[in-house]
Amino acid sequence: MSISDLPRHARELSRIPIIPLWGQLIVPLQGDITDAQAAQLCSDVLADIQRTGAKGMVVDISGLWLVDSHLCAVLARLAGSARLMGTRTVLCGMGADVALTLQSMGIQLDGVETALGLEEGLALLGIHAVGARTAESEREAAQKLADEMLGLEPVVVPRSSVV
Repeated sequence: MSISDLPRHARELSRIPIIPLWGQLIVPLQGDITDAQAAQLCSDVLADIQRTGAKGMVVDISGLWLVDSHLCAVLARLAGSARLMGTRTVLCGMGADVALTLQSMGIQLDGVETALGLEEGLALLGIHAVGARTAESEREAAQKLADEMLGLEPVVVPRSSVV
């Protein structure tokens, strides 16, 4: 039985979500993606790109159970088609085992940028959280908390004297 043989509500439940966000698309892939779902995903994503004019797309594969050569080929075709429509593609959430497998199989994802996680993937597309904490601000906050817990006066070092 294929997805097209299922009742309409069951087909809708089997669809992969495509989340529009600030002129970008986020495509979270989870579980095991069937060939029919992959084909439907390509059709849906390209239609959404045309409808929304999305300038970028992040495909998050961190929730996939298996990434095989067929799915990689689908993702490469999707990224290539999106690029033809003016949309950059970032693939994020790839685990070490998947990266090693793709490398050993010689699979190329030409034109696809990669990132470790969703936040980094969005940053590659120019999306940054306003007021996001940096590593430096996290260290400063931790030091301030430690000083307060120990009853120490915070040491203020002028930025111009830092070497």
